[in-house]
Amino acid sequence: MKTLFLTVYDGDTEKVILRSGVFDRLKDSGNRIVLLIRGADRLAYYKEGFEEGNVVVELLPPAMTKLEMVWYHVGWNTLPTHSTYIRRYTKYRKHKNFIRYALECILGFLGNARAWRELLRTVYRYSPDSYCSDYFTKYQPDLVFAPNMFSPEDLRMLRAARRRGVATIATAKSWDVLTTKAFTRVKADRLLVFNEFNREEAIRLGDYAPTRVTVTGFPQFDVYARQDWRISKEAFCKQFAIDPTRALVLVAVPGDWKTPYTKEILAELDRRIEAGKFVKPVHVLARLHPKYADSSEGEHYKHVTMDRPGTHFNEKREFSVDMGIANTYQFTFAPKDIAHLANSILHSEVIVNTESTLTLDGAALDKPTILIGYDGNQTLAHWDSVARIYERDHYQHVIDTHAAPLVQSHDELEAMINNFLGDPDYLRAERDTLKTNLLYKVDGKSAERTATAVLSQLT
Repeated sequence: MKTLFLTVYDGDTEKVILRSGVFDRLKDSGNRIVLLIRGADRLAYYKEGFEEGNVVVELLPPAMTKLEMVWYHVGWNTLPTHSTYIRRYTKYRKHKNFIRYALECILGFLGNARAWRELLRTVYRYSPDSYCSDYFTKYQPDLVFAPNMFSPEDLRMLRAARRRGVATIATAKSWDVLTTKAFTRVKADRLLVFNEFNREEAIRLGDYAPTRVTVTGFPQFDVYARQDWRISKEAFCKQFAIDPTRALVLVAVPGDWKTPYTKEILAELDRRIEAGKFVKPVHVLARLHPKYADSSEGEHYKHVTMDRPGTHFNEKREFSVDMGIANTYQFTFAPKDIAHLANSILHSEVIVNTESTLTLDGAALDKPTILIGYDGNQTLAHWDSVARIYERDHYQHVIDTHAAPLVQSHDELEAMINNFLGDPDYLRAERDTLKTNLLYKVDGKSAERTATAVLSQLT
């Protein structure tokens, strides 16, 4: 029996690794698994749900220090992508700190050189740190699996493992990490990625050798290949007191950090449904992001039902390294939450979102998506508009397929919803292209491929 360290940064890790089938396969291997949990508020939940037999649950010590915060800012500014430029310039427009902006631009320029990236990795690797040394002494791990990759916890664990000669494997928590979050400050012995675009990014931006990058697909999409979670539309709608004969339009509410104007779009949809503007009777299910607050929450509409999904540990808020945002909810995805998301997509005829991974979820179930590219009732300059975020590197791959129309007004949104309601095959070929290009394989075996790759590092 060998010992595997597996870090659990947030709810995304639970959804992608612990609940997708990856963890079950690792546990069934008979090796000892030490789940390292971030946040004392989460510890009891994970102990109750996962600690048994060959699985041990331990609490990670706090990892975000002042020095790590410096590395965090150096890291994302060093990433030489258009996504980083958008983020940097947006922050400058908001705070008007020219000196800071100039320094960040210098980092961005240097980030184009591999020599600079390797220098930073060397400095980081040999910076003094004793993070989790007691756990390494206690358990003597044979492998560290870091499924977030860019959190301070994962980075410090990867660094600690390298210093001790412990094998490492990592995966990005999402398909946008390699172009939007930070450059790979610590390279693992093997990196698992979701699709071929990610593989190219890992080689070009993460400086990985091609032989050290493995494409697995999205483990969290394996659920869509199964039947066990499915309930009837009648049963699903009954949870919300929605008339099941109406066509459901699923609207993903992103949070005010991305766009504060979603409530205006929901209000206008509500008004147009009441006015009979759609080719079918419609009801909107507005799915709030489980992590981000949105000013539409608490609003009341006749034809729109608000839904806050996810399992929340408490009402406390925290800083998230995802986009450098404070006051985010502490949440996770339990099996019921995953089934709820899957049924929300299955029973919707159209998905509307703002630069969300939900587009890929929808493609896995052959559901059409419309992208919001305008700001409610406002007409804003490009750099103040939500439209700018569709220039980010990872989402350009979606835009290039033309499968998910980017609408620029209430009228365009109405027309596009009617197109999809009136013709289920509208843009079907484009959706097939999106599915092929971005989802790699939706065969229900991505978790198996991921677990197999992890276990191969233990041999």
